Amino acid sequence: MKSIDILRDFKNFAVLGATIDEEKYGFKIVQRLCEIGKTVYPISPKYEEVNSLKAYKSLLAIERPIDVVVFVINKKFASQYIAEMRELGIGFAWMQPGTYDDNLINDIQSLGITPIKDCVLIVSKEI
Repeated sequence: MKSIDILRDFKNFAVLGATIDEEKYGFKIVQRLCEIGKTVYPISPKYEEVNSLKAYKSLLAIERPIDVVVFVINKKFASQYIAEMRELGIGFAWMQPGTYDDNLINDIQSLGITPIKDCVLIVSKEI
């Protein structure tokens, strides 16, 4: 499945690394997903709210289904969230540039999760 199809076909997106800093990708991606009509769940241990949306401490704290998890975090913090994705049965890990390496991609795939290696901000321009 192509990254544009993921953005077109799925509705519920969690964003790991969401932030209130408007200059960072963790804010810009939350904002852009909202602009294109997605339901967005910011994930941040620091903030209660991001872009006027309730922020969650983990994927497990969200009581609604999540279709796609967008990684905007350092790859060294990814394992915890990959385990949560597996537990919740989330099938797509959108890996922003700079958030992954080959080992992480192999780990994700070994759990039956499909990695999407692309930039939300660039792909969303096609919508």
